[in-house]
Amino acid sequence: MRLILAFFMCLLVLAPARAETFSNGGFSFSTGPAPSFVVERAPQTTWPADAPGANDDQWRYWRFDRQVDRRPGQDIAYVDYIYEPRSQGNLGEAGRVDVEFNPEYQKLVLHRVELFRNGQWHSRLKPGEITIARREQQFEQEISDGTVTALIVIEDVRVGDVIRVSYSIVGSNPILAGETSEQTRLAIGHPILDLRLRVLYPAGTVVRVHRENGAPEPTISNSGDATQVEIAASRVARLLDEGDYPVWYQPYPLVQFAPQRSWADVVAWALPLYPDRSTVKLPDDLELRIAQWKQLPTASAKLQAALRAVQDEVRYFGVETGTSSHRPREPALVWQRHFGDCKDKAWLLVTLLGRLGVQAVPALVDTDRGRSVRNFVPAADLFNHVIVRAVVDGATVFVDPTLRLQGGTPRQGDLSRYGNVLPVVAGQGATEEILPPPQVSTAVEAHEHFTVEGDKMRLVVETEYRGVYADSVRLKLDQQRAEDLARGYREYYGKLYGQVASSAPLAVEDDRERNLVTIRESYLLASPWKTEGSMRTLGVDARTVAGISTLPTRTERHGPLGFAVPGHYLDEVTVSAPAGWSARFEHEDSHVDAAEFTYRRVIDPENDRVRLVSEITVSAREVQPADVAAHLDALRKVRESLHTGFIFRAPASEDAARREERLQNLLRDVMKDH
Repeated sequence: MRLILAFFMCLLVLAPARAETFSNGGFSFSTGPAPSFVVERAPQTTWPADAPGANDDQWRYWRFDRQVDRRPGQDIAYVDYIYEPRSQGNLGEAGRVDVEFNPEYQKLVLHRVELFRNGQWHSRLKPGEITIARREQQFEQEISDGTVTALIVIEDVRVGDVIRVSYSIVGSNPILAGETSEQTRLAIGHPILDLRLRVLYPAGTVVRVHRENGAPEPTISNSGDATQVEIAASRVARLLDEGDYPVWYQPYPLVQFAPQRSWADVVAWALPLYPDRSTVKLPDDLELRIAQWKQLPTASAKLQAALRAVQDEVRYFGVETGTSSHRPREPALVWQRHFGDCKDKAWLLVTLLGRLGVQAVPALVDTDRGRSVRNFVPAADLFNHVIVRAVVDGATVFVDPTLRLQGGTPRQGDLSRYGNVLPVVAGQGATEEILPPPQVSTAVEAHEHFTVEGDKMRLVVETEYRGVYADSVRLKLDQQRAEDLARGYREYYGKLYGQVASSAPLAVEDDRERNLVTIRESYLLASPWKTEGSMRTLGVDARTVAGISTLPTRTERHGPLGFAVPGHYLDEVTVSAPAGWSARFEHEDSHVDAAEFTYRRVIDPENDRVRLVSEITVSAREVQPADVAAHLDALRKVRESLHTGFIFRAPASEDAARREERLQNLLRDVMKDH
């Protein structure tokens, strides 16, 4: 009788929450049982001794089960999530669960919040203590998407407890009109005992699948009322994320699938979002600008004028609630407000270019995966950014209206990091690759000139930035006070050489048409030398080359390595010493050659003057796995040569004079003390 009573008591504890609705902070959620389509399974209560993670001392996932019903009238995503903190430091994360949803078109239903300890499951679901608030993750990136977060705080969580949280999100963004896909990673940075993704589509649905990194094929089965796709994995070892990957690459086994459709279908979905507005009157001030731009002599000049107006005068901010997540706002409204997100600014630019006689269309971008998007099963939800494809004098030019204060001509802009994009134009049936422009002037060149003036030294620095680096510096100059920038530069040299004073104001020249920014600095260094007898040593660093040749966080690698922006990077240092000083080093001309870069270092001493040039030319943005070891060896050789000590011998008479001066100073100090 006691066993029977204990059994029913256990069922009572494990029973899903009753169906109730709760409100908090102006938002609501419900509790209740799992949806009827869900196939529930009792969780394991013992981690197998022979499974990966049996001795893990940080974190284990016992289950991640996601089941989705995409049949008409359903649109429900169920999650059953079981995890275990294995260290004291992980209890804070383990005792807090955040569930995000968008109340404009979604509902949250909580099914379970449970904790397993000493062989028993205990309910920790306390709906009255759950808070819901707007905690939009993208707000700092100037995006408001309307999402809210249900914060579940689980009390009395201890090391070794197993926690189970299950919930459903009912509904999805209607603007996507079902043009979505499903995907899951089959390994992460922690061991997983049980992982499953199960999706139901309408009966007879033909499903296409994309797999990466050895992920297995999902099982596809048909029944009378559904086509089911299921992918599962068990006893999964943790996967180490090496980081520093190219944008298109991720290391995890991944499966993505969707109902069979083409890129043309995605274009057909997007076309109504960007209707022709060439006949719609725009605000008066913008109409005046268009009239002025029409007088420009070339299509390239018209594109540049309109692009800069949208980039610089319409600030980036996205209110992406509800259908605004993918539907742009009217161009006239965007200009009137002078703010908008990527799709708003893209549609505005396309409209302006149409009025100027320049052919242009929006283009959808996946900034997370770059060129890899071309291999995925076509779906609208793959894309998170919008740019513009224009045609100028028969040549295709891609421009990004969200970039601010960009220099150079549109043709010189390099958006190749976006990889493959999907232009939104009738008849487009494939993604299109963005190639780098044939002539890209990307460079950073730093010239440091030291001149000895007695015990002190004058330092003049001139740094030139071209291409994307000029764009970056231009933004920095626009957002920061000149005095703060100058202070930062001065402190950099102060850390290297001790007491330093500015001998002239910071000078900045910005040639935006050539996309060249030049910064000049001038300092007086009080005591930069290391002195030993008649020897004077000055340490210098190739700071530009150092920034390009940084080693990745992890050097033991299996995946590809992201490297640097192709271009030319140079550090030139000259030291002019007083007459009679002699350089105590030899001429040097050394090379380091790799598949992705070439490096040259030249030391050219001429009596009392020396010139050091360190330069690296990057030819490839990424390194293939087979070439990583050789690439890193080459980088180490570069980094070994980045610091140089210039040694000069001063005349003996000068050394004696310095000793006499120090003695006189010492005597004066003694007399003052007496």
